[in-house]
Amino acid sequence: MDIWTIGTSSAVPTRKRGLPANLINYKGERILLDCGEGTQRTLMKEKLGIMKINKIFITHWHADHFSGLLGLIQTMEMEGRERPLYIYGPPRTEEFTHNILDTGYFQRSYDIFVEDITEEDVIVGEGYHIKPFEVEHGINALGYVFQEDEQKKANKNKMKELKLESSPKIGDLKEGKAIEWNNQQIKPEEVIEIVSGRKIVYTGDTSKCSNTIKHSKDADLLIHESTCTHDKVDQRKNHSSAKEAAEVAKQANVSKLALTHISRRYLQNEQKLIAEAEEVFENVELAEDGKKFSISPHRPEQ
Repeated sequence: MDIWTIGTSSAVPTRKRGLPANLINYKGERILLDCGEGTQRTLMKEKLGIMKINKIFITHWHADHFSGLLGLIQTMEMEGRERPLYIYGPPRTEEFTHNILDTGYFQRSYDIFVEDITEEDVIVGEGYHIKPFEVEHGINALGYVFQEDEQKKANKNKMKELKLESSPKIGDLKEGKAIEWNNQQIKPEEVIEIVSGRKIVYTGDTSKCSNTIKHSKDADLLIHESTCTHDKVDQRKNHSSAKEAAEVAKQANVSKLALTHISRRYLQNEQKLIAEAEEVFENVELAEDGKKFSISPHRPEQ
């Protein structure tokens, strides 16, 4: 499972940063979170498979978070896409998307299904679900939790103790059946454990809020906006500083924090954001366009 920060600038693109977008590759399915200007160029540059995108989630309808949507949809049509595309977002997403689709002259070779969603909704995929949550941005705005399903896995340490490493019957144990091995009966609960799935959280644009902390609990990766340093946050209403992003990460006990939505004012001194965040939370990285974050499957012996 890999996550790319596709566009990482705030409001205005720079020479090195496009506007907000992130891509999750889960078992070959591509899920796009926001689609700012420049999204498809980074997708092409990193060879991330535009045509494999199945779902697009828009956090809110400020232009920097959706300005790449029309071009991406048209590219898919020109490349001969046939399978449907699904677009989700906060209230008025259906209205705004249809307005975009009515712009200009082009034919579409595939269906686009659009749905307004709220915090009460859950979008279910194959082996995962995506849960929206409300953030504080002054307009209807959502963050998103990607949560992999729980899985049954054999604990390798317990397998070693029972000399099961070479057993072909692990599948039976996962199905809840006891097995005979080396003249002894082994029950599923002696080896098999339920392991939580991987969890990725993307905030979109937001000031620091308790709802983000709640929904980010124990995430493997939190991609949090950090528009500015803390001394400037009062000037950037409804946004977060790097310090506040780190406070959210610490309070939510996440494994890794990626700072994104970087204001162009830090073009020459982006390390100020990292330094500020690291005073609060240790495992933090500055997102860059096309940067990959790989999340290994959870194991019961960890």
